[in-house]
Amino acid sequence: MPKSKRKKRSNNKSGYIGVEQRGNKYRSKIKIDGKYKNLGSYDTAKQAAKAYDKEAVKLRVPFSKLNYPKKAPVGYTPAQKALTSRNTIGYRGVSKNGKNFVAQITIVGKLTHIGVYDTAKEAAIAFDRAVLKAKQSISLLNFPDMIHNLDVEPKRKKLKVRSNNTIGYRGVYKSRTKFKVSIQINGKVKNICGFTTALKAALAYDQAAIKAGKPNHTLNFPDGLPIKQESDIDDGEGFWV
Repeated sequence: MPKSKRKKRSNNKSGYIGVEQRGNKYRSKIKIDGKYKNLGSYDTAKQAAKAYDKEAVKLRVPFSKLNYPKKAPVGYTPAQKALTSRNTIGYRGVSKNGKNFVAQITIVGKLTHIGVYDTAKEAAIAFDRAVLKAKQSISLLNFPDMIHNLDVEPKRKKLKVRSNNTIGYRGVYKSRTKFKVSIQINGKVKNICGFTTALKAALAYDQAAIKAGKPNHTLNFPDGLPIKQESDIDDGEGFWV
């Protein structure tokens, strides 16, 4: 059975990254700091592509920018992409929200909320795990040398209720004569209003958190509500706004 043709790595006529045909020759070039460096002319496109890869490996480009990623040196690690000038946290995919840190990732053009964490490093690690699970480029990792067991979620310290929350329940706030719930779901803050007691609002927060897939330790009642209080809960209160 004949071998299948090699898949093109580029849409240019040569079919190789960093290679262009000039008459009967193929020129290899690579962009460094906004300027192109000429790597020479070759008789075949394959020779030019290998010349490009040799230089690209020195620059530690992502695997997706190599013509022959499977032939990269053993242990090859692409250089990490630089953070934007607007990133004041120091970690990719991490932003600050009050005293806590939020981890988010964009997958196929969709922004996905990962979670809220006590420290920037915890959020950065959560972002890295999301990158690996989504099989995105490892050049996005905050800690490229860190080894993760993606089958086991790391233990997290319980988040403290914010000091300015006088109600005593996570995500519950007083709204005039009633109580409301405020919860972040998929990167957006959602509100549920109309509860007559803080306890009912706290349970509504937990139900919304569980439905959104939030960790158990972020709930107001991670071990379940005491039996003596259950009869005062399910009366259909609350409406999304």
